[in-house]
Amino acid sequence: MATMVRLSRDQIDQMFVEMDEMENSLKAIHDELIEIGVPKSTLNRFAKMHDRYTSGVAYLKKQRDLGKTEQD
Repeated sequence: MATMVRLSRDQIDQMFVEMDEMENSLKAIHDELIEIGVPKSTLNRFAKMHDRYTSGVAYLKKQRDLGKTEQD
């Protein structure tokens, strides 16, 4: 069952700031994994997870931008 949550513009903006911070953290972790020499299969799994996160954030940002143009 879907639930609709109404967030304020400030809450949405803060959520995107936090998602960008998470993106930077994921990049830093990836670099650390390379430095410590984790197996290639582990790096690949991490990269796939990171890519899915990045794609999800990109989709949400696009939806936010579309919403802004509709409200203007």
